[in-house]
Amino acid sequence: MLAPVPPRERLATLDVLRGFALCGVMIGNMVLYSGRWTEHGPAPHTTLDEIAEWFLFIAVDSKAQTLLCMLFGFGFAIQLLRAEERGEPVLGVYVRRLAALAVLGWLHVTLLWWGDVVWTYAVAGIGLLPFMRASNRARVAWGIALIFVPYLAVHVADLGRHAMEVFVSPAEFGAATARMGEVIRRPDRAGLAWEHAHYALVWVAQIYVWYFLWCLGRFLLGYVAGAKHWFDRDGAEHLPVFRRLALWGGAVAVLTTGFGVLNALVLHVRPEALALRLAFVVIDQVRLLATTFAYIGIVVLLMQRALWRRVLGVLAPAGRMPLTTYFTQSVVCTFIFYGWGLGWAGHVGVAGCIGLAVAIFSVQVALAHLWLHYFRFGPLEWLWRAVVYLRVP
Repeated sequence: MLAPVPPRERLATLDVLRGFALCGVMIGNMVLYSGRWTEHGPAPHTTLDEIAEWFLFIAVDSKAQTLLCMLFGFGFAIQLLRAEERGEPVLGVYVRRLAALAVLGWLHVTLLWWGDVVWTYAVAGIGLLPFMRASNRARVAWGIALIFVPYLAVHVADLGRHAMEVFVSPAEFGAATARMGEVIRRPDRAGLAWEHAHYALVWVAQIYVWYFLWCLGRFLLGYVAGAKHWFDRDGAEHLPVFRRLALWGGAVAVLTTGFGVLNALVLHVRPEALALRLAFVVIDQVRLLATTFAYIGIVVLLMQRALWRRVLGVLAPAGRMPLTTYFTQSVVCTFIFYGWGLGWAGHVGVAGCIGLAVAIFSVQVALAHLWLHYFRFGPLEWLWRAVVYLRVP
């Protein structure tokens, strides 16, 4: 019967990639935890903050989420393959998996932090079901289309604004953002669950028209990697593929990042220049994918070397308990920034946020090593598996 992957079947490279992505998520989310997105006016106030913002733009923003989305799709493919090998049905388990993720995600939203992505992955994950019998070529074609077409569409004739106004007007969104900024700084937790839930829905209202399909497109690319067994034996059987990802992904990432920097510093493409603006939208999405592909290729290639395998393997325990790692980031960070805790919201610059993120994640990695020395699963992973497989792990 279907059951969690036993330790001997785990792929260390995937755990390292997941840990690497969670580190990126921590760094990228720290500015959101800090409440800086609710402030108006110049964001960086020091040269170090400006450097930190460029680091986020070049190396972090949306790359970690792209990697996590691909790993989600990869996990779905592996689950299907294992079920087919054993002649077992997978649909019921997968639906329970999504339902459990959605519930955990909303508990995260209400109890800890509005910016949870777990529930949105559960919603987008439903879209994988029609592709169970599709060819890999069709999955790649649909994946690319879903990544680019909806995102391009919102930049044409204000379609994004019109889609948002179905649920919330720009003025209401601005008011909700200001309200959330006040709530973060409030010295008590009264009504916080409602405020988090409300703002999570308001936030999604501005991006829903493209965001869920954007995630699904990335899921499909990961699905193809799983269906092709690219990570079998930690990628050792497909090293030419990962060399190409590292080489061509890196080259395209450098080129497209250069265009992005040029636009930010020199060109300043105006919204009314539609054709040029759409070109830069495409370039920006290519940049995210190329950078992520380069990360994957480099990590897999380094994992073939004993020294680097030991160095990168430090991240693996955090990658083995991603839900616990992700949720505890919110526990710590809301305590640091929210008014009911230390109340540091608005007092930490971008560079300080990155430094805090690295420090906190380092402690998480150490604790994950300690926990997994005694237990097979992280606590939330244990709970999730109990619900999905209907028996105690």
